Amino acid sequence: MGFPLSFLFLIFLNASHAQKMYDLIPKMSSKVNNKLAAKLPPNLRALAAFYSAMGGTDCLEQECVLTTALGLGNQGSNEQKALIQKYFPEDKVAKLVLGQNCYLPPGSSSSFSNFLSLSLTVNGSSVTVNYRLAVYDHGNRKIIQGPDIYQFANQVFINKKRVLYAWADK
Repeated sequence: MGFPLSFLFLIFLNASHAQKMYDLIPKMSSKVNNKLAAKLPPNLRALAAFYSAMGGTDCLEQECVLTTALGLGNQGSNEQKALIQKYFPEDKVAKLVLGQNCYLPPGSSSSFSNFLSLSLTVNGSSVTVNYRLAVYDHGNRKIIQGPDIYQFANQVFINKKRVLYAWADK
């Protein structure tokens, strides 16, 4: 009386296609996947640009690896800011990072941050951002980790749950 195996396989196949993961900074390497970053759809490219404005990726002066891999040039470029403005028009944290020109201290500073991992998982209109961000402050290290959850509707992201910069949403 059970379901035919082929029916269960189709359900599994549909479920696996409903969710797609983009592993931008794999946990094993902690290095930006440049090929994947360059091929992201525009809305996910904007989400990655937003996270590259919130946490570092081997930043050196105005150059951060993820921002460069996204094809956006230097940190705080007009292209990076335009993407964040377009896809996060009412987001408090987006306004905060844009007000700071997406500036991140370089890795040689006494206080800086660096993503150890970063992935985006799309499930319908919901996007989950999983990450581990190491924050260094005068020799002390603190780890901030997600997930953060956004809803993508009407061509904009709406914050549903955020750990990173959560204080700004209050």
